[in-house]
This record gives sequence, structure tokens and C-alpha cells, in this order.
Amino acid sequence: MDKSKARLILRFLLVALFGLIVLSIGLAFVADKLLPDALADWVHQENAGEFGVGDIFGLLFWGAGLFLFFVSMAGLFFYQRWAAWMMAVVIAVFSVQLLFSPTVEPGLLSLMGSLSDVLTGLVLGLAFFSDALQAGD
Repeated sequence: MDKSKARLILRFLLVALFGLIVLSIGLAFVADKLLPDALADWVHQENAGEFGVGDIFGLLFWGAGLFLFFVSMAGLFFYQRWAAWMMAVVIAVFSVQLLFSPTVEPGLLSLMGSLSDVLTGLVLGLAFFSDALQAGD
């Protein structure tokens, strides 16, 4: 694949990934309404405690990760190799974090997460294994 096609596909995938992430974040706000009643009750019971330091740390952690992911996407949009490494590290750190707590989400949100995983893999594959990020035109 020549460099111009790889760059065009990379940008298309990044825009699609950005849209999918924004849509997923929007759906996350109404996710409990998409769950069966028993699971929605369990989620409410798990989140019913007081808002503490751990919750603030969790929000800061996820916020920082999302910010760094968006920075890496912007860097890749402008064909920066450092951004591919940054995206790979952010994905690796957040994948490890998922091991420490159970996750309950509706099927639609799970589908969107799987699609974003596929798009992220395609973006990283193009970034590392094509000429898209080579310097010079």
C-alpha cells in the first residue's frame, strides 16, 4: 500500500474511532436504563456508597487516560510516530486496570467497545506496519 492511501485510511479510521468513543461515552450515561432490572439494581447498589477519595482517584485516572488517548489520536492524525507509541502504552495500562473490578454493561455498549477495540487495532497496525508515519513526502 502506498503512503498516501495508508494516510487516508489512517485518518478515516481515526475519525471513525473518535466518533465511536464519543457515542460510547454518551451511551454510558444512560447505560443503566439499557440493563435488565436485576443488573441495574446491582449497579445502583454498587455505586450507592459515599463519594470518596477512591472515586476521585478513579475519575482522575480515567480522565487522564482519555485525555492521553485523545492526544495520541491527534498526534496520529498529523502522522507523528510518538503518538502511536503513546496510544499503545495508554491501551496497555487501561487494559490491565480492567482486571481489578467487575464490569456490567449493556450489549450495545459492549458491541461499541468491541468495535472500538477493532478500530484501535487497525489504527495501531497501520501506524506500526505501513508507510503512513514515514517522514517526508
